[in-house]
Amino acid sequence: MERKRDANGRFMKGDSGGPGRPPKAREERYYEITMTACTYQDWEDIVKKAISQAKRGDSVARKWLSDFLVGVPEQNLGGILEVIVRYVDKTD
Repeated sequence: MERKRDANGRFMKGDSGGPGRPPKAREERYYEITMTACTYQDWEDIVKKAISQAKRGDSVARKWLSDFLVGVPEQNLGGILEVIVRYVDKTD
């Protein structure tokens, strides 16, 4: 499948250019260990504990739950960010 690029050679909006980086073997192994060590009952207990803590006012539990359930919000700067870097020769 041919990927579409703009005049500068960048992939067009909505076309990332590929499937992304494949998982590394170590990440796959960690995932496998986690999936076998943490049962559905364990996960249910963890979530219920976080809910209980969040209801009591624990801000870390609230953030963890909201990030997990809703997702981390995108940062909107409201405009264009310009960064200017200048080289100053101080050999005088």
